[in-house]
Amino acid sequence: MDFDTQKPSRRRLLQGIGVATAAGLASVAASSALPAGADVRGARPVPPGKIGFGLYSVRSMLAEDPEATLAMLAEAGYAEIEPAYDYGNRTPAQFRRIADDNGLRVIGSHHNPSDFRGDLAGPTLDRAATLGQQYVGVSYMDGAETAAGYRRMAEEMNQWGEAARARGLRWYAHLHDNEFARDKETGERLFDIWLEHTDPDLVWFEMDLYWILRAGVDPGPYLDAHEKRFPLLHLKDGTPTEGIETDLGDGTIDFTEILSHLRHLGSHHFIIERDQQPHPVRTATVSYDYLRGLRISPLR
Repeated sequence: MDFDTQKPSRRRLLQGIGVATAAGLASVAASSALPAGADVRGARPVPPGKIGFGLYSVRSMLAEDPEATLAMLAEAGYAEIEPAYDYGNRTPAQFRRIADDNGLRVIGSHHNPSDFRGDLAGPTLDRAATLGQQYVGVSYMDGAETAAGYRRMAEEMNQWGEAARARGLRWYAHLHDNEFARDKETGERLFDIWLEHTDPDLVWFEMDLYWILRAGVDPGPYLDAHEKRFPLLHLKDGTPTEGIETDLGDGTIDFTEILSHLRHLGSHHFIIERDQQPHPVRTATVSYDYLRGLRISPLR
């Protein structure tokens, strides 16, 4: 991103919203209808109070002006936000006030695994508690990509989940594509080891719908069988097989079909994300409008 052309003063950010929202409404009208032949009885919107935005997608703007950035997200309609690694050079208490002033709830946060080890664990959990989070977790795990390595990681995740629970928090791990690979010797799917060896009362997961499709795995069966383990979902669009990301509604991912596997739509948090930042204000506004336009027809 050429950040010099997108310095996020509050005036420029909010002016940009009008243009992006108009584009977003056109995108919604074109792409949010139910599939042909779908039974519209019982079709539900994604609860607006559970729609969030991953701040990694506006990290440059956040570093420049966190007040204007959060104001933009609130104006776009978001109810929740998920920081990743930093809080725009503000203390947790200051960041909490900015979020509160904009009616935004900090639902979770991404950290490095090392932030939950040794002397760093306490301050990490303290920050999450100050921010009023329900969840706190990692954006990745750093163990060996083998069945044995995943069992060792599961033990550590249980320990971190216990520490989080003691602070009134829930611990989670964000997923990419590598977790759905198979051990070259045993043939075990690595993520299935985590499902089996982590305590469901201590460890939850944030399924990223783009990355699981990038791995060539259908998310539907996991959501059918283990819905409660995935309270948070990352929604980014694009063409996963080609490694292309887009704003929601501009790619090939069938969110209507995937989300139809959720029996309890209101029990989940839907966090929009795009790793690249070509037009972050457009990403935020167009993607929100697209998701609000979806109607989910439950499979059962």
